[in-house]
Amino acid sequence: MTEQQQATLHAALLAIDDPYYLNTFQDAEDEAEWWRVNEQFIQYDIKRFLPAAFNPRNPEVWRFIRINLGQFFED
Repeated sequence: MTEQQQATLHAALLAIDDPYYLNTFQDAEDEAEWWRVNEQFIQYDIKRFLPAAFNPRNPEVWRFIRINLGQFFED
């Protein structure tokens, strides 16, 4: 993604006010399990918060989402 695309996506993620996406976790293992269990739902649901140009099923976009919404996820 270009820097502009990253900035646009980052701004969209910061605007999310749905408590489902504002979880806190005890540790990285708990967070990784939550992402694993909920991945398909999140990739479908989060579209409502994103500009149409971003597909959460795209691996690069998905990685960016996880890094920016994750508490422990780095890569």
